[in-house]
Amino acid sequence: MAPVAARGRKAQKVTKKYVINASQPVSDKIFDLSAFEKFLHDRIKVEGRVGNLGDKVVISQVGDGKVEVVAHIPFSGRYLKYLYVPLTSLK
Repeated sequence: MAPVAARGRKAQKVTKKYVINASQPVSDKIFDLSAFEKFLHDRIKVEGRVGNLGDKVVISQVGDGKVEVVAHIPFSGRYLKYLYVPLTSLK
């Protein structure tokens, strides 16, 4: 008897949580965390479109100087690094 292929399986839900720790620049008062959160809302692309976050990507402030990004879709941490690094390297 041949093995039966698994049919009707649902794809597993992907949820990833990323925490951006910007506490050092925030405590030095050279970085505005709420402006950075708005920047992420405005710049993160979902399905190739800016401003298409919906409930697939949630961005919120957590604690002192930390921003949490929770993605319910496949999402790269390198993309967040790409958005964050130029902002912190400004002097």
